Amino acid sequence: MENKEKDFEQLWLENKKRLLNKDKEYRDAVATYGMSSGADWLLFGIPVATGIVCVEMLPISSEVLRWVVSVAITIVVFALCVWVKSLSNPHRAIADIEKDVKKRCHEQFLKTGKLE
Repeated sequence: MENKEKDFEQLWLENKKRLLNKDKEYRDAVATYGMSSGADWLLFGIPVATGIVCVEMLPISSEVLRWVVSVAITIVVFALCVWVKSLSNPHRAIADIEKDVKKRCHEQFLKTGKLE
């Protein structure tokens, strides 16, 4: 039985991308992470604008320190924007979908010895 598990894991690693792309729910979930609307571009433009404003407006005399603080603020704002975008995603998490697809493939492999 252990050998069959190893065989499945090896086949899964070799065919993971192809098998996931066959699943409609997975394709739909991945597509929602693309830049498809003006709101998406706005969400990712906000960190850039924030960084530019911070470089100019921070009351720090050291130029290098001002840039470092601006980059840190930009990264935090970017993380917040990605979080907001993920909240608007109507699909389940990609990791959950991937687990389900792997589970279905595993069950099929145990029955037939094949992934498809």
